[in-house]
Amino acid sequence: MKILRDLSLAIRFLTIFPIDSFPLSNNNHQDEEEDLEENFANSMAFFPLVGMLIGVLLVVLKRIFYYLPVSPLIGDTLILMVWIWLSGGLHLDGFADSVDGFSGGHNKEEILNIMKDSSTGAKGVVALVSLLLLKFVLLVEMPLLLKDAVLFFAPTIGRWSMVIAVFLGKPARLKNSMGKLFMDYVSWREVIFASLTLAVVGILLFKLYFLPLLIIAMGIVLLILKYCQKKIGGISGDVLGAINEIVEVFILLTVCILGIK
Repeated sequence: MKILRDLSLAIRFLTIFPIDSFPLSNNNHQDEEEDLEENFANSMAFFPLVGMLIGVLLVVLKRIFYYLPVSPLIGDTLILMVWIWLSGGLHLDGFADSVDGFSGGHNKEEILNIMKDSSTGAKGVVALVSLLLLKFVLLVEMPLLLKDAVLFFAPTIGRWSMVIAVFLGKPARLKNSMGKLFMDYVSWREVIFASLTLAVVGILLFKLYFLPLLIIAMGIVLLILKYCQKKIGGISGDVLGAINEIVEVFILLTVCILGIK
């Protein structure tokens, strides 16, 4: 029951699918809130599985377009739109907020306040458009034989990267923080399960070429963690979303450049 509960929480958080969460134990209200926070963090073990779900839907969509009288350019455009739609733009919002915060703030408090602001600034919009344009071009230029594998793998490793960032990082905010909610309870158990899931998928799809992709993703996570630690003393939920988007793009870029088979 706990596994199903944590999985349903991961799906609800990372996608637009309105899956009902399994009920918590019949404790008092305070204990129930604590259980929910712990289950929320434990659900990170299933983040790569949710990425696989998104990847499967993208691959199915790509194959449907293959049999329809739709040009590859239109097909890639629709795939990217569905990719964004499936997650509700959650991570893209975090990416734009992070760009606004780090580019506009001069100290920790200013950066965090800008990131918390619901409006998106000009720099965030430019960065967001640039990111989506790059992702679109990489999809268009991706060798056809690799596109299925990449569409399945990129969302998976992007969400795995968030698990690693939560485990290795610390929260920039000590109160009312989505990042802190995850970090308080995430343990080796979630990291190992998420990593095994990723490893199985990566090895099946790319064999030994999975290793450089893993190193690139890990390197991006460590660089962002180091930068955030220096600027704001930790990471936030927005930074986690940015990590997912940046890792996805770099995986697309790496596969496209190297032509991994």
